[in-house]
Amino acid sequence: MKTSIYYFLCILLFTTSVKVSIAQNQVYWREGFQPDQGSTLTTVNPTSITPTPTTDVTYYFAGVGGSWWARNVYSTTGTGCPTGNPHPRFRNMGTNGTFDSNTLITPVVHQGIQEFHFSRARASRSYSIWVTSDTAALSTNWTFVTNLGSYINPLCTDTTVVVASPTAKRLKIVMRAGIDADIDSIWLTSYSAITLPVKFGNIHAIESNNAIKLSWNVLSEVNTAYYNIEKLTNDNFKTVGTIKATNASKYSFIDVNPVSNQNVYRIKAVDKDGQVSYSSTTILQRNSIIKPSLSVFPNPVVNGNLNFQINNLPKGIYRANVFDATGKVIYTKVILYEGGVLSQSVQLINLTTSGNYYLQITDGQITLNESLMVHKGI
Repeated sequence: MKTSIYYFLCILLFTTSVKVSIAQNQVYWREGFQPDQGSTLTTVNPTSITPTPTTDVTYYFAGVGGSWWARNVYSTTGTGCPTGNPHPRFRNMGTNGTFDSNTLITPVVHQGIQEFHFSRARASRSYSIWVTSDTAALSTNWTFVTNLGSYINPLCTDTTVVVASPTAKRLKIVMRAGIDADIDSIWLTSYSAITLPVKFGNIHAIESNNAIKLSWNVLSEVNTAYYNIEKLTNDNFKTVGTIKATNASKYSFIDVNPVSNQNVYRIKAVDKDGQVSYSSTTILQRNSIIKPSLSVFPNPVVNGNLNFQINNLPKGIYRANVFDATGKVIYTKVILYEGGVLSQSVQLINLTTSGNYYLQITDGQITLNESLMVHKGI
């Protein structure tokens, strides 16, 4: 019986979303470049890597929408929308712009690009916007869209650029050479109809005053009507609460009737047309002494879809690192842990081969490790 329940829970932890047909000019994703939403944009200033610049600093990084590409760009909180918010800064690398080629390229989309939106976080800056029908960030086949002068909009207000390209798959933002510049809150809309599930972020459960508080992040919410909070009872999920969708980035619910041992939850998103999608599942164990733990389900990890759960660590800021067999870090993410049980789903975009890897959760004092077997291309 215990074995069957274990496998049942493993399956539940990774239920995939039912996809929803969305109309034209709908949002693919909204990228806020927040570490707790999966952004791995480096915080290392490129000039600290090449203090006397002769070459550009380039790399891929993960975000809400997938794999981004950056040249001479890093994450800072020096300005932002609002002030202090993590966001990209294009770094002036050379004298009078000699070595500058500051660029940010969005993840691949598949139904064209109708509109590009962003917020300007520093005054008197200008940009050029380009698109390509190729999927490769390093493509040489870019089509110019427009120049945006420094006068184009006030600080920290949404700027809309009409692209109207049915074939565009990536968009490139190029900063004017010779200056630093800051932007924030980037999003794209589709040229044609897209198929898109609600995209969940973290789901978190914590016990307080003989109740359990659930909270979850939503990274993409289009056409959603409401959320059902579901709890496992006698091997079946039953609805214990409903919350109306308000286009918020975070929701919460309090279960005032938790059971004395294992409480298993998931969130069901219901769209206005009746389509549904599910979050990952989170498990909270009550009334027992639980050691800090890290678990991965399922293991082996397939196609880079890593799902893990941490439990009973001290509250604080942790870093999740994935290492390959040589000890090279292939993924890193900052986690704000508020106690209780925290479930995370991430995409390992830099995997090149199948094999043995390991996941590490650490705050510098406490470290948890878990071995991973990765199957790529299955």
